[in-house]
Amino acid sequence: MATRKHDSLGRARLGLLLLLLGFSATASADDRLHFRVIGVDAHLRELLNKALPAIPYDGKGARREELLLSEDLRLKSALEAYGYYAATWTRREIALEGDSYEVVYDVHAGRPIVLRDIDLRLQGPAAEDPAFKKRWNEFPLKRGAVLDQVLYEEWKDKSLELLHARGYVQAQYQRHEILMDRDAYWADIYLWLNSGERFKVGDIRIEGADRYPRWFITRYLSIAPGDWYSPEALAVSQSNLRNADRFSAVSVTGLTKEAANGKVPIAVRLKSLPAQHFKVGVGYSTDIGVNGVLGYDNYDMFDAAQHLKIDATVAQKTRNIGFAYTWPVGKTLGSEYLANAAFQNEVLNVYTNNALTANIGRQWTIGHGANPNRTETVRILMNLEQANYTVASQSNNSHYIYPSINFALSDYDNILRPISGYSLTATVEGSSKVLGSTTNFLRFSARGRWDTRLAPLWAAGLRARIGALQVSGPIGDLPPNLRFFAGGQDSLPGYAYLSQGPRAGNGQVEGGRYLAVVGANLQRFITKDIAIIAFYDAGNAFDSPADFRVLQDVGLGVRWFSPVGPIRLELAHPLVNPKAPAVRIAFSVGFGL
Repeated sequence: MATRKHDSLGRARLGLLLLLLGFSATASADDRLHFRVIGVDAHLRELLNKALPAIPYDGKGARREELLLSEDLRLKSALEAYGYYAATWTRREIALEGDSYEVVYDVHAGRPIVLRDIDLRLQGPAAEDPAFKKRWNEFPLKRGAVLDQVLYEEWKDKSLELLHARGYVQAQYQRHEILMDRDAYWADIYLWLNSGERFKVGDIRIEGADRYPRWFITRYLSIAPGDWYSPEALAVSQSNLRNADRFSAVSVTGLTKEAANGKVPIAVRLKSLPAQHFKVGVGYSTDIGVNGVLGYDNYDMFDAAQHLKIDATVAQKTRNIGFAYTWPVGKTLGSEYLANAAFQNEVLNVYTNNALTANIGRQWTIGHGANPNRTETVRILMNLEQANYTVASQSNNSHYIYPSINFALSDYDNILRPISGYSLTATVEGSSKVLGSTTNFLRFSARGRWDTRLAPLWAAGLRARIGALQVSGPIGDLPPNLRFFAGGQDSLPGYAYLSQGPRAGNGQVEGGRYLAVVGANLQRFITKDIAIIAFYDAGNAFDSPADFRVLQDVGLGVRWFSPVGPIRLELAHPLVNPKAPAVRIAFSVGFGL
């Protein structure tokens, strides 16, 4: 007579199996024992192979026997986790190069444990919560299916995590049990969940960082009293505060033990950094050469959380000194008044330019929410620009006063590892002689980028830049920064920086009225942070659609997602109108389009 057992895979053993399943089975050069399962269907074979990653081996026979016994136990645990308690197997060893071996398990799965009954019970307000109710009704195991305890445990834990994330801080399983009869090959699942009350955010208590006004600190919080309590929102708030460069210690905690009357109080504990920061940096870009930066920041001007930033940048081809002043306004992080001024000297192969610029305006954050990686802003500025420049051997002076409006949207999982996400920036600007400008112009420019991970080791990306310019006089009346050029690492890397576009009568590039450049890339990761990249680009700057001459390039490169941002080394070859060198080397540090 079959013995009836209350049985489930030990949590410790299952935890070990889940850890192994999350570990890549790819072996390194030091691996000596490799494992392969045959004899079962493709799905089970894939699961078992993931549970048996390659392991180091020192070449000693006694050590190999110990490892094989250990792997036998691991295989047994994996088979039972997937419902096969009656499985048997044989193994054989195949000598590989050197001291390496491949161990082949020929598995006979045997009769599996099948689910006879599933008893799911959901109590509490979550039973009427549409988001959670939908998940609960999509329990992945069905009556008559093979018992998969790995899938069961993952779904059970993630369901509880979802409830906690939605403010059900007291949610718990009243019963979570697998009742099994191994002799009769059946199992019953009992999963009873009580969500408890759904809580809202109560009082927010801010401690420390007394130099900053309380209203200013609350701008960094993605929660407010009365919102549904969410640990994810607390994490977003903590991330915002840590990224502010104003605090040396940050803690945002929900005081769940003090929850009462349906509300959880929040404790925000801060320690201020010194208001004044000095920064020194060195970098390199193929487009502008070696560059150094000296910066000064004061994050608490007039004891009102206003920010003064002064930067001096010196590179082989450009020099720049500028200041920026921002003062926060309103309740939304990123909403502020802006004032900027800068002097820039550029000595490039295509043009030289000395420009004095200044602007003042207002920025609004229009999409701030619970996603710490997503930013959405609108910026309106009034700009002043005085420039002295030489382009295509023609020297000129210009003076412009003009308004501009800019929209920017970015949503990347990690800006230091821009592998998955998208961004878009668009600007409209224009001026008139009525404002005292040299000539009338209207200019539109936009750039966008989209990246996605195709597989654990593969990623792909697309990018585009477009622009259009209407000017009432000759294009020589505009300084070079308002014209369109192509070429360079973030445009057409197979061509020299800003070297492409319409040409003047003397054959030199003078810039164009339109721009269209697109690019695509494919990345293959060779380590977690290093990828080989293949790319293709096409486009150009031009004066009219009839004159549009598409340039193209292809290339290969290496991208290192370092702690300071992507470091890029690329070799690009122009496919149209190639000139020496046939392969251009491009190198840069930082996130670009």
